[in-house]
Amino acid sequence: MSTHARLCRILFSCALILHALSAIAQDSVSKPSKTIVALEKLQQEFVQHLEKEVQMQDKYQELESKLKKTENELQRINTQGMQQQMAALQSAMQSMQMNANLQVLATRGTGGNNSGDTTNTNNASNNAIRDFAQMQLMQNRFLQNLDNAMRANQLQQLDANAQAVVRSRIQTMEETVKLQQAWMQWQSESLQFYSRYWPHSDPEKRFTANELDAALEVLDKRHEKDVAAKLAAVNLLANSEKLPEALALVNELIELQTQLQGIAMMEKAKILALQDKDKESKQAMQAAIKLDKENPYLRWTRAEIAAIQDQDSIAESELKFLTTQKQFEVVARRSLALVHSARSKKSPGEGKRAIKEANLAMELETIPDWYSHYVMATAYAAGRDLDSAKESIEKAEALADDAQRERCEKLKAAWEQAN
Repeated sequence: MSTHARLCRILFSCALILHALSAIAQDSVSKPSKTIVALEKLQQEFVQHLEKEVQMQDKYQELESKLKKTENELQRINTQGMQQQMAALQSAMQSMQMNANLQVLATRGTGGNNSGDTTNTNNASNNAIRDFAQMQLMQNRFLQNLDNAMRANQLQQLDANAQAVVRSRIQTMEETVKLQQAWMQWQSESLQFYSRYWPHSDPEKRFTANELDAALEVLDKRHEKDVAAKLAAVNLLANSEKLPEALALVNELIELQTQLQGIAMMEKAKILALQDKDKESKQAMQAAIKLDKENPYLRWTRAEIAAIQDQDSIAESELKFLTTQKQFEVVARRSLALVHSARSKKSPGEGKRAIKEANLAMELETIPDWYSHYVMATAYAAGRDLDSAKESIEKAEALADDAQRERCEKLKAAWEQAN
């Protein structure tokens, strides 16, 4: 082969390699992060969730019309036993507050605002699971009574037209109960959206500036009624140090008085604390605690506020509670590791506690990411085990992108400066 041919082959091979590398680079840039994918999926699911509400509203209108029609027709049936049985069923239906609950379908705002009474609203949120189970039991019993009514002797004694009226009435009541069940399930799903958004709202303040901007860009496309998405945006804005925007958005949510009112009030307290408005922050915090003091999301934000205000003992207390909550255990232990690490400057024994919490968090994770190793490195450094700290930070850097590696470099620089 001539020199010219060999040169051409080398150049051609290089071109192929460069093209492949370019394609990989473009793919890495264009491929959205897990956070972006999750946020987009949640917003799509929320729109579908709203569509279910519209369908239930239409069904409610249909059933209401049927009930009114059969009510008039039922008056013409003179069999006393059947009238008494239907009256008993109607009473049982009303005892489940069916009429009141279904009426909400025709008038409610999807944001979760059932009334101007924020205490009642938040109590409904707190007791949603218990109430759902209790109502489910009552509804199952009611459906059994309907089934018995369909087989009752009184029904068999009526003529064909009267039987058709009674059967239609009973079937409509049965559909109404099932609609109530679907409605309560829908409400339960509404409350779950915030817990699904929360991990993607940067609760641990681990996002880079680019990640924060990208997440906020997605949330800017949120549905107007998506209260959970707005609260996620509030947290991201606060972490981006866009405090006036965060405060304006959270005030908008507070005015709506939704079932997430307590969380919104505590988020406001955090923003005010970041603005050094301690008096106003305390007032907002007290209002949030009064509304929903046992809510774990409130307690997480309460721990954040305590950390902002250098109240380490309060932050530790709240985080310890959260380690008993399965969905919070990993993040709470990582945060505890950082609290103990910060304390180790004044009390060296805190370093061992930091290492313990970081290790527990690591053991609970299926696949630790860069931040897990970063926290582990911080804890080892606090415990004066620099060799292990360096090993952990190297693992973090291997999994990190450029902006995250910059944070790792700052941590290493802090060690060098301290020594």
